[in-house]
Amino acid sequence: MSREFYRKLAGISSIFAISIVLFIGVYSQSIPNPSSPPPKQGVLDLSDWDFRGSGLVRLDGEWEFYEDQLLEPLDFRQGTRPEPAYLSVPGTWKGKLADSGMTRKGYGTYRLKVIVPVTDEVFGLKMRSVRMSHRLFINGKPEGESGLPAAGIDEYRPGNTPYTTFFHTGSREVEIVIQVSNHVFVTGGIVNSIPFGLHHAMTKMNGIQLGTDIAMILILGMFGSYHLSLYFIGRRERSYLLSGFYMLILVVQKSLFGEKILQRTLPDLPFEIAYKLLDVSEFLSAAVIILFFCTVDPRLMSPRRRKAVLAPLAVYVAAVVVLPYHEHIQAKYLFYVYLGIAILCIIGRMIYLYGKSGGLSSERREQALFIGGIVSLLLFLVDGSLYAENLVPTDLAGKFGVISFIIFMNILLAVRFSNAYAKTESLTHQLTISNQLKDEFLTNTSHEIKTPLHGIMNMTSYLLDDEENNLTAKQKQNLWLIKDTSMKLSMLIHDLIDVTRLKHGELRLQQTVVDVKVAAQIVCDVLQFELAGKAVRLVNQVDSDVWVLADENRLRQVLYNLVHNAIKHTDQGTIEITATVENETVYLHVEDTGTGIPPERRDAIFEYFEQLDGLLPQDGYTGMGVGLYISRKLVERMGGDIRVAWSEVGRGTSIVFTLPAVKRIPVYREAASAYEELRRVAFDDAPLDIVNQQGDTILIVDDEASNIHSLLTILKRHRYNVVVAFSAKEAMDKMKQHPDVDLVILDVMMPGTSGIELCQTLRTHYSILDLPILFATAKDTTQDIALGFRAGANDYVTKPFDGETLIARIQTLIAMKTSIQEAIRNEHAFHQAQIKPHFLYNALSSVISFCYTDGEKAAYLLTMLSQYLRYILDMDRSTLFVPLYRELELIEAYVEIEKARFGERFDFVCTSDPKLNRIEIPSLCIQPFVENAIRHGLFEKEGPGKVTLAIREVEGYIQVTIEDDGVGIPDDLLYHLSAGERKTGGIGISNIRKRLDTIPGAALTIRSEPGLGTKVMMYLPAS
Repeated sequence: MSREFYRKLAGISSIFAISIVLFIGVYSQSIPNPSSPPPKQGVLDLSDWDFRGSGLVRLDGEWEFYEDQLLEPLDFRQGTRPEPAYLSVPGTWKGKLADSGMTRKGYGTYRLKVIVPVTDEVFGLKMRSVRMSHRLFINGKPEGESGLPAAGIDEYRPGNTPYTTFFHTGSREVEIVIQVSNHVFVTGGIVNSIPFGLHHAMTKMNGIQLGTDIAMILILGMFGSYHLSLYFIGRRERSYLLSGFYMLILVVQKSLFGEKILQRTLPDLPFEIAYKLLDVSEFLSAAVIILFFCTVDPRLMSPRRRKAVLAPLAVYVAAVVVLPYHEHIQAKYLFYVYLGIAILCIIGRMIYLYGKSGGLSSERREQALFIGGIVSLLLFLVDGSLYAENLVPTDLAGKFGVISFIIFMNILLAVRFSNAYAKTESLTHQLTISNQLKDEFLTNTSHEIKTPLHGIMNMTSYLLDDEENNLTAKQKQNLWLIKDTSMKLSMLIHDLIDVTRLKHGELRLQQTVVDVKVAAQIVCDVLQFELAGKAVRLVNQVDSDVWVLADENRLRQVLYNLVHNAIKHTDQGTIEITATVENETVYLHVEDTGTGIPPERRDAIFEYFEQLDGLLPQDGYTGMGVGLYISRKLVERMGGDIRVAWSEVGRGTSIVFTLPAVKRIPVYREAASAYEELRRVAFDDAPLDIVNQQGDTILIVDDEASNIHSLLTILKRHRYNVVVAFSAKEAMDKMKQHPDVDLVILDVMMPGTSGIELCQTLRTHYSILDLPILFATAKDTTQDIALGFRAGANDYVTKPFDGETLIARIQTLIAMKTSIQEAIRNEHAFHQAQIKPHFLYNALSSVISFCYTDGEKAAYLLTMLSQYLRYILDMDRSTLFVPLYRELELIEAYVEIEKARFGERFDFVCTSDPKLNRIEIPSLCIQPFVENAIRHGLFEKEGPGKVTLAIREVEGYIQVTIEDDGVGIPDDLLYHLSAGERKTGGIGISNIRKRLDTIPGAALTIRSEPGLGTKVMMYLPAS
């Protein structure tokens, strides 16, 4: 395919090359004849010129010029003109010389007499570029203008749009007068040659020049749109985006340059907008093409150097947008020089890289095309600049450069696309081989796993025979659990093998006569343990004597997948297997009362790797996605079909599949009856929770019954209380029933609400210290582990895990929780024991003084002091929470003692809702703030003070406010208190803050202004 692609590309390039040759030939015919006599001192004698045979002439030569005067033909006829100077046309005003020239900005009048043969022909004249405004008179009549030439800048209006005018002369002399003024551009004057000749030649030249410009615009627009479509529709390669964008910018540039198609189409387009757009397109295209070059070959320059190169261009583009035209145009040529140097450096760099790559490698061929494209672009830029300054007669070379650039870049991108396609084919071949190897590995590995798995199943069956009746019912139940789990794994391995066989067309069936009831009962027995902990009944409603022609193992596999899928999506109700016979077809239904299937997904669930639930947020339950697909393929291979019979979201689903029916055969009936005798020990419906032990309590959350039983077996040996939940919702309910849970063992992958989401929910109620969470899951990637820890897990263990390792982690987490709680209790006890000796001394001194003066007062103070000391010293160290009324009694005792000592120096006001007295709050969380308010807030200021304590319920929280009008807290100390840091002094406030941080929903804020007082607000959960 690559060779054919290059052949077509060569054909397109040849057509393009032929078109260029024809274009050059046609365009060259439109160039005025350079051998015509030049004007001398304002007169051009063409009386002997054969206009029909020799074509157009260029009015290049000496024209009369009248500086700083805008003369009209009438001025010349009246003889009022001054002595003329002579300027060359074409030629720009570059400044005054010794005896000639014209200032760069100003105004003046050009005049030329042309002597032509006597003829009735219509003549034509084309004005191309006159900076920056002019008015044309021929034989005394105004024949055209662009802008408005004027002596003053206020009346002046710039404009420089090409046009062609035609006229008829009745004499041999043609007088051409052109008023020119420039007040905005760098240079003024008549820039390009003025063609002159007969009507038909002028029309032909004008049509060719307009046609070539329009053709250039169309070509650039076509290829630009094509490259952008390749980017947006096809491969998102940045090179296509930049090349397409560059060509579309060139469309804008070409429509504003040369024949100026845009200005001709929109004659009312303001001069400032048109020429600012031209300058922006020129330098923006330069920036885009440099980015394109660097994208094609990143070795051209580093990203840092690329930014440095593009920065000046960005500065100039911004200046064009912001500054007036006459200001930013002054620096345009300086940036043109900079751009040319940058392009030359890129070419030099490319040549250097080309020289470094040896041989005939594809890289070397790409570099050669790249260099050709850059040289063509440089030709376009240089020729455009020379043509704009009339240093070359036409812009033919520049147009050729643009077309060459398009050809080179298209070939380069096509080569790259072809190379990428070839590489993709190679990678596809490698991927196909790797896929085949993977399938072989999967098949071989599955067969290797089946050998020990069947060994486990056979040994379990042997033990279940129990001919000597040595096994208890519980032991038999555990053996059936092992056998059913092995059967489940065997079914999964069959699915994996069948996927590979289906892909390679190697699936073989052994169809026999099968009793549907027996097959359904086997599946129900195998999956019965999956219903542990769920309020779901699995019912086999298939009637006896329902026989089908099928592969017995494959039929069990289909029923297993359908029933297992129903169990996953059913939380309560029933799952029924029924069968009906119509004509010669058996219809098997698996109906559940689960979540249901949306209508738009009913066909998709039978596709390869299609999951009903999709990806849950963060990390939800995802199955393998092959069970229903395998079921569909197996049913179709056995001559039936499968579909969703009905489904309603939230109410349930019924899936039906058909198989060919056969009549009852006695031999198979006897075999079926023999199976009926092999009934297993039924799983009891006793609750799985173990709550009669003396040890710590552990909550297990897992949707797989086998995992639950495995964990129960491990934890039973260590006398833990175990609470079991099969879903996130049930786990939250169990947490409410058992608020003393010490540890949660959580599976990540669960239906509905994932383990990650459940962990995040638990963390909103319990801190990482209050309730350790251990993830036990099969997902073991670093991303999964990091996700679990971000959700708030304390530890992470992957399945399959060793029992001793799991117990060690459990003991460590529970010991950590116990140690932290003990540390909090010890710090709390230390605060309780922190009774300042000077407070006791002062209190006793006050009591002694009242003993001499007021015995009753002394007795009352001794009562308050004893009550205070009893509360502090006799409190149970393990008590972290106390009723609110006990805290208020302590505060009352403390305040009474202080009032007895200091008399009327302060006032204390306490308001509390009596309904809150029995609410449990952290002990000693209010009294220290009251003590600080009295001792440090009031006693350190002069005069009396006031302390208020207000306790009320606000939106489910207890709001405690302690406010004083004392000296306040210095800013530095307030900062440390707010941050929970212990700067100096006692441990009371930092102790309270640490304890509140462990209570979900609790908050503490301290506000203070020196000299005005302090306000402490505490929020505690009311429940």
